[in-house]
Amino acid sequence: MSNEENLRAALHHLMGLEEHHGFFDSYQKDKEIKTSSDLEAFFNAFKAHMFNKGKWNNELEITLKIIKEQSDIIKHQNTDSPIFSVNKSRKLDDSWIIEFQKEFQQCLTGDKFVEEIKPRRYKTITENLILYGVDGVKLSEVYSKYSEFNHPFVNYSVASVLYNAKNFSNGLPILKEGIKSIASYPNHYWNNEFGIEGAAWMIGDLLYLLGNLLDKNNLRSEKIKLLKLLFLYMSRYIYMTKSNLKSVDFYSNRARIVKSNYMEFIGIFWIGVNPDIQFISDMYLAHQTGMNNGLPMFTKPFDQFYWDSMKMYRHGSHIPNSSGGYQEIEDRTWMELVRDGEIRSIMLADKLLKEFENYELNISNSTIDNIFSILFETKKDDLENYIKKISERKLNKTEK
Repeated sequence: MSNEENLRAALHHLMGLEEHHGFFDSYQKDKEIKTSSDLEAFFNAFKAHMFNKGKWNNELEITLKIIKEQSDIIKHQNTDSPIFSVNKSRKLDDSWIIEFQKEFQQCLTGDKFVEEIKPRRYKTITENLILYGVDGVKLSEVYSKYSEFNHPFVNYSVASVLYNAKNFSNGLPILKEGIKSIASYPNHYWNNEFGIEGAAWMIGDLLYLLGNLLDKNNLRSEKIKLLKLLFLYMSRYIYMTKSNLKSVDFYSNRARIVKSNYMEFIGIFWIGVNPDIQFISDMYLAHQTGMNNGLPMFTKPFDQFYWDSMKMYRHGSHIPNSSGGYQEIEDRTWMELVRDGEIRSIMLADKLLKEFENYELNISNSTIDNIFSILFETKKDDLENYIKKISERKLNKTEK
């Protein structure tokens, strides 16, 4: 169900109570209900009225909680909050990206390879990168044609192919220029979906490539800024597109980023916010977003988001155990935790946007140069060996 459907069902249940009609008529004689604050005051008064009559129960408490939560979410979505709204007068004309995508696809050879992510982040889960074979000459021609735009989506698309193939000397400079274009406020891409998409994936890849290098080189404050920017750009994409199908990836990856950087996000969120709850929420929302966009409920690998959320709720871990997890720790249901996490993510995104607009998250070009110089020291080209491994895989497949 969508937020609007959840709200409508909860309101229908509450307003269908026999006591509601008389109380509502009496309440309106003395007080007007014009704003969301007025409506909240009415619901609180109705709760007190029912409580005094001994008719308030747990079912009504949950119903009222749903009304308040869904109202908050819908209010955010329908306001002019910059995290949701798109200023069309400031939107760049990047319609040429469609042509770039077609030409980029023509660079693909049709080969597909799987590479395990190392070091592993989970004890029992193996994560893989799906890599696609690319014609290097064609890729160079396409990048030469579009490089002058310095667009995050182009930079990410081309750079990721290169550094994933261990061609760091050519891939990292493109990534660096892309990062410089989106690591400061203001930038040109805030109102463009492709720009925000490219920005998010570039920052995510940069953090993955760096590993723990920022901590080792006394650049922890820069790591926190990059994590905040990543959360902001991922959230911006979700909210500006009203959770389109691509948002499934943004929700699920936002969950993983928060989980993988647990201690950092304890500080990024406010006191009392458990990053595990945000994981529960975002993984479920990834699954729900897929269904809202027409994916069947249990389609692999999309169904894994549902199970990841449920396992964290029931076991407090990806690994089933007898601890009882957050089902025992929290006095809230699974869906209540999902909704609480959803509201908190919106609030954090709003907070981070204000920090960005106040230049608190800006990373200077000189600092970015320094970060990449550290990266270049550890990432050495291994393209020939990489191609050799690919060739061996192809040969083995042919022999089989």
